[in-house]
Amino acid sequence: MLAADFHTLPRSVRDAVRAFFDANEDWLGRVLQAGRKARRLRFGGSAAAQARFLLSGLEGAMLVSRPYADLARFQEAADRLLATLGVRPGRR
Repeated sequence: MLAADFHTLPRSVRDAVRAFFDANEDWLGRVLQAGRKARRLRFGGSAAAQARFLLSGLEGAMLVSRPYADLARFQEAADRLLATLGVRPGRR
């Protein structure tokens, strides 16, 4: 949520927000690479780029679904993002 008002935040908070996203992208990149190596996930490009794509998509879906208080709106976006990896809903 802090990323939405990023430029209004104090420098220390902006640094912490970036560190949060960096840590999550790094972790997700490692998970994606392991999933690709195990042939459980399929995606083009680097694991780092896919991690950025997924994290950005999930963060955006979370922001957009909040005003509607509609979990189904978020879930639909999450399912579509996971489908880019060859994961079908219910097969997580």
